[in-house]
Amino acid sequence: MPSNACHTLSAIDEIKMPQRLLQLTDLHLFADAGEQLLGITTRDSFEAVLELALSSQKPTDAMIFTGDLVHDETPAGYRYLRETFKRIEVPHYCVAGNHDDFQVMEAQLGGAALGPIALRRLASWNLVFLDSSVPGEDGGHLSEGQLAHLEDLLADDKAPTIIVLHHHPITIQSAWMDAMSVDNGAKLLALCDRYEQIKGILFGHVHQEFSLRYAQCTILGTPSTCFQFMPGSKDFTIDERPPGYRELTLYPDGRLKTRVVRLDHYRQLPLQQAEGY
Repeated sequence: MPSNACHTLSAIDEIKMPQRLLQLTDLHLFADAGEQLLGITTRDSFEAVLELALSSQKPTDAMIFTGDLVHDETPAGYRYLRETFKRIEVPHYCVAGNHDDFQVMEAQLGGAALGPIALRRLASWNLVFLDSSVPGEDGGHLSEGQLAHLEDLLADDKAPTIIVLHHHPITIQSAWMDAMSVDNGAKLLALCDRYEQIKGILFGHVHQEFSLRYAQCTILGTPSTCFQFMPGSKDFTIDERPPGYRELTLYPDGRLKTRVVRLDHYRQLPLQQAEGY
């Protein structure tokens, strides 16, 4: 037997192992590395969160980026992100947010830019990506075609599934943010009632940690890599909690464990007097 045989995993062995999936969201990058948004140099905060996310001794099996990647929608901003992906050498998948230009995003990121619906396999799990962005709108929408395609995928494959999109499909009890949710999110939630293999719905957009159990599904929102919004706020309100990311551990039997990890502190604080962005 070769000396390195005990260190080589077969495809079957990999499927039996839990998978570590990382979500980073709402990067709001610019072409100019020094550009700030609400007092935060967004490229610096993204790089700090990314370094933290990849510092674990545990291997990273895939990373997902859930929208608002480049705030100024410039090719240069997406090119920087493309070069970052090359450097980290981890499988990565991106969906567009309301601050993204999908055509520019796709031109620069190639196959990493997913939409309007895409299925990717991670060991024994299915990751289904939905583009909920609507050009010129802050809120999101899922077309009847997307929903029908999603239901076809669910009917054909009973593997445990996570659905990934930018906008939140359910109220987070924050009036100003809920006005910018997926306007037909109830149709997505209805699929959770019919398809037990949906274990999670994962989104960005809300710049805060959110978790809610719905049927057998855990609905999850994640802090931004730059500035945060105050949970439960009626109007636009900044939260001074530091940037972070979400880690998910996906088990072969369909169990999902997750946690939010934040920087201990960040040297820049967002502008509290801001009324929007």
